[in-house]
Amino acid sequence: MPSEATQSSAVMQAIKGVMGLFDDVNKVSNSDSQSITTQDEYTSKFSDEEISVLTQSWKKSYEAYYNDIEKSQKLAFEYWIGKQKTNDAMNSVEGGAIVVNKLFEAVETFLPIATRANPDPLVKSDNTEEGQKLASDIKEALVDQADTQHLKRKLARMTRHWILYRIGVIEVSYDVEIDDIKTTVINPKRMIFDKDGFIDEAGFFVGDYIGVNYKVTASKLIQMFPEKESFIKNKVSGKMGTKLNYVKWWYRGLDVFFTLDKEVLGKFKNPNWNYDISETRQDSETGADMKEEVQGINHLKKPAAPYVFLSVFNTGLQPHDDTSLILQNINQQDQINKRYRQLDKNIDSQNNGLVVNGNFMTSEQAAEAASALRRGASIRVMGNPSEVVGRPNVPQLPSDVWNAVNKAEANLANIFGTSGSTPSGIKSEETARGKIMVNQMDASRIGGGVTEYIEKVADSIYNLWVQMMIVHYDNEHEITSQNGESLINILNTNINKKLTVTVKEGSLIPKDPLTQRNEAIDLWSANAIDPLNLYKKLDFPDPNAACQSLILWQMLQKNLIAPEQYLPNFQMGQTAMPGALPTEQPGTGGPAVNAPLGTEAPMPAPDAGSNEAGAIQSKQLLQSVPV
Repeated sequence: MPSEATQSSAVMQAIKGVMGLFDDVNKVSNSDSQSITTQDEYTSKFSDEEISVLTQSWKKSYEAYYNDIEKSQKLAFEYWIGKQKTNDAMNSVEGGAIVVNKLFEAVETFLPIATRANPDPLVKSDNTEEGQKLASDIKEALVDQADTQHLKRKLARMTRHWILYRIGVIEVSYDVEIDDIKTTVINPKRMIFDKDGFIDEAGFFVGDYIGVNYKVTASKLIQMFPEKESFIKNKVSGKMGTKLNYVKWWYRGLDVFFTLDKEVLGKFKNPNWNYDISETRQDSETGADMKEEVQGINHLKKPAAPYVFLSVFNTGLQPHDDTSLILQNINQQDQINKRYRQLDKNIDSQNNGLVVNGNFMTSEQAAEAASALRRGASIRVMGNPSEVVGRPNVPQLPSDVWNAVNKAEANLANIFGTSGSTPSGIKSEETARGKIMVNQMDASRIGGGVTEYIEKVADSIYNLWVQMMIVHYDNEHEITSQNGESLINILNTNINKKLTVTVKEGSLIPKDPLTQRNEAIDLWSANAIDPLNLYKKLDFPDPNAACQSLILWQMLQKNLIAPEQYLPNFQMGQTAMPGALPTEQPGTGGPAVNAPLGTEAPMPAPDAGSNEAGAIQSKQLLQSVPV
């Protein structure tokens, strides 16, 4: 009979291969006593028969719900790529199927505005020195993860999925191969939802179950579930390169099931949680074994499926949004295409139409003549050309047609909130300031709408990252601080204080560069900003070096340093600048000690033999050097 420790180890080894876990024990122990930690069993309490029946009913229920959703997803995708409805009666006319894809322009203009920057995390803890240090380190770790994992681009792809498929999905997991957190954008078409669930304000799914479809080779599946080797081999008739579809299920955030058709491949408890455990220790006085319940340390309030969803137009009656930006604009796009086809047909009629006299030409000759004229070739006719061949007098389309086209394009852009962010949207603005203000109106609208939801998604992702750190960072993970001056070590046992993790409100809202520069200059004029942050807002290539140069220049102006310390290659000859500190301490040959910034050095009298006028001129030249 295998021991409890052996069973626990075997279970965790299986979880490692399937879930990509790294650790095999909870991070709770009592270092002050001799103890043996027994881990809570990680296998689910559901039987294989119960799981098989449940998952089959879940699939059937979702298929009935998803049928209409899938049709709308396909329609939105086709309109986005330009495969749009055409008029069959006009397809026979040259150019009759013309498509002016304003939807693609609107979507790809909308995305950079909504996801321009990485969301800025805010981390708080208690007011102790240790708490402040921990909050600072965790913030640095989150910023590093956001940069390393290209979170901004992942949020953009998730937002594109939301526009196309009426929901966006991001999964947070722990990758054992890289020994770090992994964030993945999931195509929503792979998801299976509890049809009665919905997405809450934080971007988490509220419902009984979530399923995700995966496709791997049979050989890979056997590596993940070695106990099911015979079943898998029979399934593919020994062809190990065959790809199979399996489903990973999350039930109420507590249980994880893996199924292939009706077969249960594996069943576990949520591996991203530190469960309460019983710790057995020996009493130092009596020697008796004593059991003690130890609470697992976690960041989240309860176990949850590691998925975050973007949902905006949702009434809470179903998982997917009730509509989308593309679905709301399909009629506008159809009208734009229709009007452009009418214009194209009218222009063709004006340039290519041909009338021939039947007394001089047969139908075949008339067709050849029309073709020759379109190619720019000449034709030969008998008699007066004006009596044989002529062009019809086709009236021009009224201006109302153009007005209808412009109005439809404007309505489409207004629904997306991009009317001032395209060349056609700002062409009526004559001044640069006017163009910027129109663009800012779009940014404010998108930022106050969809971007607010994206920030909530980023907020939940950051909280899941912290939970992953607490559960899986058994080894120290080194990161470099933002300023590159220090290394920070993150270890789960050091995350021993309550943390509040949020996203700075408005950090994703795009800001016009010119406006940012003007705001920085105004703050500097009001003495409300330091030079380092000023240079950062002005987008200096190296704000630290620029700030250092400014300080040296101010010290030079106060005669606290010699010119050679500001400009090492500066040559001043034999004449010393009045008031400048010597570069060497008299009598020692060593470098002089600079006075602290802000203190006035004594002004020594000039040497009798020095050229005071030349020194003053040199000082004036130094003051004219630009910062």
